[in-house]
Amino acid sequence: MSNNPLTIVTGGGTGMGRDVALDQAGLGHDVLLVGRRPDPLEQTKTLANDPARLSVVVADASTPEGAAAIVAAVQARPVRAIVAAAGGQGDFKNTGTDPSEVDSAWSDALRKNLFSAVLPIEALLPLLLDGAGRIVLIGSTAGLDGQGGPYATAKAALAGYGRDLAVRLGRRGITANTLAPGFVASTGFFEAGGFGDSAPMIDRAASQTLLGRVGQPRDVTACARWLLGEDGGWITGQTITINGGTVMVR
Repeated sequence: MSNNPLTIVTGGGTGMGRDVALDQAGLGHDVLLVGRRPDPLEQTKTLANDPARLSVVVADASTPEGAAAIVAAVQARPVRAIVAAAGGQGDFKNTGTDPSEVDSAWSDALRKNLFSAVLPIEALLPLLLDGAGRIVLIGSTAGLDGQGGPYATAKAALAGYGRDLAVRLGRRGITANTLAPGFVASTGFFEAGGFGDSAPMIDRAASQTLLGRVGQPRDVTACARWLLGEDGGWITGQTITINGGTVMVR
């Protein structure tokens, strides 16, 4: 078994997670793909130029059992990077006023979009390389501008968690940052949430940007590559927006 440092990507079977995983493997890194469904993970392996660079663990990163399965799959190998791309919309809309319904919707959103990062990352912290470790969280513009109920709040909390990691791990030479994409086409995210990913929706999203186009997975991957590489070594505790100017922050 190789003892090369691993890059771990949760949500690595689809969307932005898949794109980042393939990019990192293409750069010569060993990548562990994590996801709940085996088929997308195996399909991602077939897309790699060197499939041997990718290994797979089927696990739900949002649960303690899933986090434990990820740690077991790592087999105590050193970890150079963790990309937390697992997430989901949950109940994006109004949750009503019934306490049990509110509890269900908010708990679901927090588990999918916050716990899916917190549980595996906390479990893997002892294996992260001092002086070179990298953590990238995939958040959302919704966490900056609201307009997403429990989902937006969970993504805002994710960015807060990224800042907490940066403070805790800085003296170990480990960076932690959050990417906050806007509308990124071809990820299946909006379709899975029942919003569709149709031409009219893409046109509306494009009209809300300053650049007149929606994002593509490569836009997020390029920024992740920078943060995960040597050139991003003095960037930590930041939330970087990738949204074509839909939301501007400072």
